[in-house]
Amino acid sequence: MTETTTAPTKNNTLVAATVVVCVLLVGALAAAIFFGIGWAKAASGRSTADARDTALSDARQAAVNLNSYDAADMEKSFSDLESSITGSLMDDLAKTREDMTAAAAASGAKSEGRVLRAALTSLNVDDGTADAILVVETSTAMPNLETPVKRQITMRMSLVRDGDTWKASDAGNLGEPVVIDPGTPRPAAPAPAPTQEDQATDPQSGGQ
Repeated sequence: MTETTTAPTKNNTLVAATVVVCVLLVGALAAAIFFGIGWAKAASGRSTADARDTALSDARQAAVNLNSYDAADMEKSFSDLESSITGSLMDDLAKTREDMTAAAAASGAKSEGRVLRAALTSLNVDDGTADAILVVETSTAMPNLETPVKRQITMRMSLVRDGDTWKASDAGNLGEPVVIDPGTPRPAAPAPAPTQEDQATDPQSGGQ
C-alpha cells in the first residue's frame, strides 16, 4: 500500500507561528521584568547611598556651625548657623540671639568646631529623617589666653531633609564636655616703674 502524505495546512502553520511568537513575547517580558527589577533595586540602592552620604555630610557641617562663633562677626556666625538648623533649634536661636550676642561681646571669644568622628544611627529616605552621633573638638580663643581652650564634645543630632539639604532639627550633648587643653593664660603685665613723684611720697623711700 502506498502512504499518502498530507501537506501542512495554513491553519497548522499559523498555529505554530503563533506559539513561537507567544514564547518569544513571554521570554522578552520575563527578561524585561527581571532587568527592570534589577535596575530599580540598583537605582534605589544608589538613592539610599546618596542620601546617606548627603545626610552625614550635612550633619557634620551642622555640628561645626553649632560649635563655631566669632564675637567680632556674630552676624556671619548666625547666618552660618541658620543655614544648618530648622524646627526647634531655629526657634531656640530666635529666643536667645540677643543674649548670645551680648555674651560673645563680653567675652571677645572666637570658637571653632571640628568634627573628629561622625556616623548616622538611623536613616529614613522616604520620611526624610535621620539621626547622627558626632564627636566634635572645639577650640575657643579668648583675649586673656595665649593658647585656646580645647574641649571634646559628643553630640546627638536629629535631622530632617529640607529640599536638597539635611538640617538639624534637634541636638544636644551626650555627657559633659571633656577639657583637652585648658589654655595658657597671658602673663600679667609688669607693674610700671615708680616715678620720682611716687618715690617722694612713699614713706619707705625716705622722701620728705
